[in-house]
Amino acid sequence: MTRLILAVCMAMVATLCLAAVSEAHKVNVFAYVEGNTVITDSGYSRTRRVQDGTIEVRDGSTGKLLLSGKTDETGRFDFEIPAEVRANQADLRLLLKAGAGHQAEWTVKYEEFSAAKGPFSDTTPNHEHVAVASVDPSNKDVEAIVRRELAPVKRMLSEMHDSGPSVTEILGGIGYIFGLFGIVAYMKSRKNE
Repeated sequence: MTRLILAVCMAMVATLCLAAVSEAHKVNVFAYVEGNTVITDSGYSRTRRVQDGTIEVRDGSTGKLLLSGKTDETGRFDFEIPAEVRANQADLRLLLKAGAGHQAEWTVKYEEFSAAKGPFSDTTPNHEHVAVASVDPSNKDVEAIVRRELAPVKRMLSEMHDSGPSVTEILGGIGYIFGLFGIVAYMKSRKNE
């Protein structure tokens, strides 16, 4: 009986260890729209980025492959939004292939890029455009400043998406393992009595 309990406990510990290893190799992809460009950020963790991973960009409604490219050394791959997707008013489905069976998906909704027609698009009617242009002739400069200031916020959102196990989860796992060994020790001491 003791051997059976010990074997079951060892199998449970092995299962927990294998689950932790598989989580360590999980890959994530995050994407956001900036003007007429989609910027992707891919990584295994906050510090380990996907290098030379393939990102396939597909039409969200048809599944048709629109383009693909490789991530750089920082895990980024940027591309312009295809006109075909705008015409179909479809979402963009991104598939990251990071090798050895590691894959992740991200969907960029049509609403995120529907208003932007170019890097510095203007969606206001002409009569409002004249008033805005006469008040502030440097809209492109303002957009560039806002884009630069929002870049760290977008990076933080990306890192939140890539979150790993928290300290509470790690301590809980260690406590769980000690609990299993405690049960085994208790069963063993009862048998000796």
